[in-house]
Amino acid sequence: MTLEEKVVAIVAKTAEKKKTVTLDTDLVHDLGTDSLAVLMIIQALEDEFDIAIPDDAFKTVKTVREIVAQLRAHFPHLEPTP
Repeated sequence: MTLEEKVVAIVAKTAEKKKTVTLDTDLVHDLGTDSLAVLMIIQALEDEFDIAIPDDAFKTVKTVREIVAQLRAHFPHLEPTP
């Protein structure tokens, strides 16, 4: 499973609104995510990948794709090696 697929699955599982989640899903507009839900997503990501996400890493993210980008920027080791 790719990083993108894992993040999509985690966001879909954690989101209160049970809608189809893609990389382009907007956390607020599509899923109605509030600050508590973002914290739950962050906690789920930390648990899944055994990482500690910096407090400011997700302050500006709006889509699932941006979550993946932030994870890649802060944790390049999450990408599988060829």
